[in-house]
This record gives sequence, C-alpha cells and structure tokens, in this order.
Amino acid sequence: MTCRLLLAEIMHETNTFNRIATVKADFETRYWHEGTEAASALAGTNTEIAGFIEAAKQYDWMLEIPLAASASPSGPMAAGDWEQVKRLILEPLRQGRRFDAIVLVLHGSMVTKTTLDAEGDLLCEVRALAGAETPIAVTLDMHANVSEAMIAAADMMMAYRTYPHVDQRERALHMARLIQDVLRGGPRPSLVKARMPMMDAANHGQTAPGQPMPGLLKLSEELETRDGVICVSIQIGFPWSDVPDIGPSVVVTASDDQAGREAAQELMQAVWQSRADTQLEFATPAEAMALAGRGNSGDKPLVLADFADNPAGGAYGDSPNLLRAMIGAKLERAAFATISDPASVEAAAAAGAGAKLRLSLGGKGAPVLTPPLDVEAEVIRLTDGGFTCAGPMWRGVRFSMGATAVLRIADIDVIVSSVPTAVMDLNVFRSVGIEPKELATIGLKSRNHFKAAYGPIARETMLVDAGGIASMRLQELTFRNVPRPIWPLENSDLVKELLTMKP
Repeated sequence: MTCRLLLAEIMHETNTFNRIATVKADFETRYWHEGTEAASALAGTNTEIAGFIEAAKQYDWMLEIPLAASASPSGPMAAGDWEQVKRLILEPLRQGRRFDAIVLVLHGSMVTKTTLDAEGDLLCEVRALAGAETPIAVTLDMHANVSEAMIAAADMMMAYRTYPHVDQRERALHMARLIQDVLRGGPRPSLVKARMPMMDAANHGQTAPGQPMPGLLKLSEELETRDGVICVSIQIGFPWSDVPDIGPSVVVTASDDQAGREAAQELMQAVWQSRADTQLEFATPAEAMALAGRGNSGDKPLVLADFADNPAGGAYGDSPNLLRAMIGAKLERAAFATISDPASVEAAAAAGAGAKLRLSLGGKGAPVLTPPLDVEAEVIRLTDGGFTCAGPMWRGVRFSMGATAVLRIADIDVIVSSVPTAVMDLNVFRSVGIEPKELATIGLKSRNHFKAAYGPIARETMLVDAGGIASMRLQELTFRNVPRPIWPLENSDLVKELLTMKP
C-alpha cells in the first residue's frame, strides 16, 4: 500500500551574536525550493532530501515537499520570513490533508527574532495539526541544540555522524528505514534525552582518527544493540547560540523508555568526559606565519583556517586579520577566500578588471575585533560568484557567493564576495580561475568542513584564531539565556561541585 508522507526542510544554524537578521534572500544563495521544484533540484545530491526521495522509490511512498530551504549560518531569522517558512510547511496540514508520517529535515540550532527555539515551536505546531497518532521523524545536524519541546513533539530523531558533514543522504536513508518499520506495524517509538552542563564536547565533534568522537560513535553503536533501543544520536551542540538548551546532548529513539534512558545517560557521561580533549586554544596569526615560512618549493599547500570569523559558525566572514598577517609576512603563491564586503566588490566592478584602487577591506561586522584593512588592490577578475560543489560535502548543490571580485593585494589573490561564504569546496577557488593545488599557502574561512576537500591536497592544516564572533574564547561573549553553571564558562570542578549541591 502506498503511504503518503509530508517532507519539509528548514536548515539554519543561528549565531545569536551576529546582529544582522537572516531573511529569505540569504537562503536563496544556497537553496530555497518550494513544491515540486524541491525534488527536481535536489534529487541525486548529497542531501537529506535526496536520500528521502531515493527511499520513497524503494518503499513506494508518495512525498509532498512544500519547502526545502537551507542557508549559511548567520544571525536570527527575521520574524516575517520565519512566518513565511511556517506557513509553507504547515499549509498542507492546515488544509486538512492527512499523512501516514511526517519528516522534518532541521538543523536543530535555529533562532528567530521571535523565538529562541524555532525548531521546537515548529514541531509543536506540526504535532498539534497532525494529531497524536501521526509519526513524526526528525533529522538533525550534528551541531544541534536539542530542546525539550523538540523531544516532546517528535517520535524519532537522528543526527549526522560525520564532521565534516558528508553523510546527509546516508542518514536520511537510515531514518527512512526506521520510518518504514513503523509504517509496517512496528512499535511506535519515543524519545529520551540526556545532557550535562557543557557548551561543547568531543573537540566540537570532529570525526577524524585520533579525535574523541569516533569512540563515542562506537559506543552509540554498541548501545543500539540493546533491547528496546532503536537509534542513539549524539548532538554536539552549537556554542555561539545564547539559548537555554545550549550544548551537547544524547537522544535515544526507543521502544522501551527505561532502556532508552539508561543508554542515553551512559553515553552522555562519556560525552562529558570528552571535555578534556576539547580544544579551546588555537594558533595565533603570528604562529601561522611562522609555519608558512617553513615551507619548501614544491610542497603541497599549507591551509590556514580562519575559524573565529567562519561564516559556517554564523560569523560575519569579513575579518581581514589573517589576511593582514599574510600580507605582512610577504607570502608568495598565496590566496585567501573569502572576505565578505559588498561595497568593495561594487567598487572593484566600477573600476573594472585590470584597474588598481584603494579600499578599506572588510571589518564592518565587528570592527573592534576585526578592523578594516586599508590596501591597494588590483582587480583580477569579476564573476557572479556561482559555483556547483564538487564535494564530498554538498556534492552537486549550487551555491552563490553573490557578486564576487578577485583582488591581488601584494602577491596574494583574495576572493571578495558579496555574501558571507564558508569555504568547504575546492570550486570556491576554481570557479574564479584559481587552482588551489598550485598554491603554497591557502587562507580560508572555515573550521573543519574544509578538511573534506582541502585535507587531501594539503601538506598541513592549521586552525587560526584571528578574532571574531565564532571564537572558542566563549568567556568573552555575553550569555544571558544559558543556564549556569556550565563548562567552560565555569571550570569543570566548579560545575561538578555545584551540581552535587543541588537537591
């Protein structure tokens, strides 16, 4: 028998310290697809939507996709745009259409101008309209801040297991199997959550060998073999979001609540222990330049990740601090991507390719932390900023940096974009005529996602804290909604002592 499923996606990771509101146009630089356009645009890509489309063919499901939308991390979403998202997703239910199951593809760390728990609010409205009998399944980014409202409204929940995130389609296929088991008459599961007072864990979830996350994932797999435990999911959390449910959590999809609770608590204790392996201090720009100076002719590129201003962490993406150090070090065969500065792109376009001009580059978002860079630049190339990801992350998905200029500053080619752009794909450079393999030094805005594409071509990678609102110096940010005490705002001994004093 054909089953009818409602499938919708709204994917946004919100840095609440970013003062610029996110609007629909920000989704359109990645994707915003309504209705039948979603399936035609995303089928065959490495996304959850593509995975569920594939599963629908296998299980004879009929999918209705009112919205599939994903944006780069940024500030809280504007109220009117959030209402439009909810209207599109909820409209089929408000019209009275019935579904055998509902699947929501969410990030899990979304904040709007009107709510600190966007996904929880959305799920509660979905549940109210769909009724208690309709199974609701949710996929999440690994860096979700999972709220109690999300747990109460959903039946099944599953996060990515890779960072860099390359398993979106794979996790969707796994979730589809769980949904199909329920549709075939299997037990209706429920969710159990465990958390500890911490803002980050397991070195932010990096899954490279030698990191703590692979061991935690192995333990989660062992726990899934227990009777009554269906799926065990680790969410590392997103620490630049000032919300009550901040931080790592373990969510167990279970057919037996007691078994689920025991599994969740056991794994969460292991996550708590991983704080000892969570890196909070990073290289300075000066240390990065010293490493760049040790390179030899013919070496693979050194890749320097300017992570504190990483747009994938919701930062402004306009800090020139690392670039300033690269210019001061007189690096050759070097390139940097990206500085987000629409005004500089507009000035370069007005001057034209081949022109030289003076610019105050970047530094508009947080000028105290990341002041502008006054430079003389040559306009090398002007483009529309569009590129298709080669992968492995987002393979086949079309992104846009907005109107883009390639500027040569000293001997460094700098990609200046109109849209804040985290560098996860080699085609960021190749789309503007720069071959990254031929460079000696690459500076880029990212924290870990770049490693999937750039790790194989690099002689070494280094994370650099050159200032920004996605720094791990969390004590320098003002949190108003985070429950205290919490690690690392308070040290772990104090947290443990205060926890034991609570009734």
